[in-house]
Amino acid sequence: MDTQNQNKDLLEQLKNNPPKIIGGYKKPGWALKVLDKISNDSVEHEPDGSTVTAKAILEAKDETYYPAFITLDMTNKGQIAGAYFISESDEEFELLPFEIAKAFIKKEEAELTPFKYRTLEQIEGDEIQVNWPDFT
Repeated sequence: MDTQNQNKDLLEQLKNNPPKIIGGYKKPGWALKVLDKISNDSVEHEPDGSTVTAKAILEAKDETYYPAFITLDMTNKGQIAGAYFISESDEEFELLPFEIAKAFIKKEEAELTPFKYRTLEQIEGDEIQVNWPDFT
């Protein structure tokens, strides 16, 4: 099954039991506190070096902040390949692709996008985040 069909199926399942998306904070420090509770490393490299998954703070257009994980395409200078929002369910964290999560955020997409982002650690080979640790 391709990713688009998987996303459609997941979206249908979640409509019956909507996830609680974490974020919408007025200060980035609150998003950082959520990321600190998650045991994953701040940066995880795929064995072939083509992608990196990193903890990040997203700044929405309305200047609110969301903890997230982003996947960077290192073969394309660190271009974002995916963004995953965090939801809380039964005292566990789950990652939801932005394409699905946006349906459960109580804001219009125009208030959210375009996002700026900042990874928790500077990533070697990432040419997109030129002013790290400032938001890009």
